Amino acid sequence: MIWIVVFTVLAGLFWPRAAGVVFMGLAFLGLLHLAVLAHEEVTEARFQEDMSPEEFEHYCAAVLREMKWNARVTRASGDQGVDIVADKRGMRIVIQCKKYSKPVGNRAVQEIVAAIAHEDAQRGVVVTTSDYTPAAERLAASNQVLLLHHADLRRIDRLLAR
Repeated sequence: MIWIVVFTVLAGLFWPRAAGVVFMGLAFLGLLHLAVLAHEEVTEARFQEDMSPEEFEHYCAAVLREMKWNARVTRASGDQGVDIVADKRGMRIVIQCKKYSKPVGNRAVQEIVAAIAHEDAQRGVVVTTSDYTPAAERLAASNQVLLLHHADLRRIDRLLAR
């Protein structure tokens, strides 16, 4: 913000010479950058405790789209345990979203393992607002299923690369 003011003042001091035009251009670029930052802040997906399970699915898909994934939420019934199918650079992942207050158990991991084959995906992910049971963690580890807390979703690329 300070740079915008400084460049505007300098533009006024040197106007209409070439230096004034350059300083005005720099002030304008700073203003554009500020507008982009404000837009990103306003449009970023935000988690809310009181969202419904369906809203949680859409929130997770929005976060993935921010991370440049082509993510789509599946229909509510007949989804074979898949809430989101996401593609990026030739990799397909299937995601199950669990807005729970208690630990997520084996069933979610079993469903996403089946969904990997059903959707021809390379990896499966379970995202929750809670944590996971030890049994779910063991089953996920043996099937290369990624278990995430929703706060870690923005790091999914790095976590999948492991």
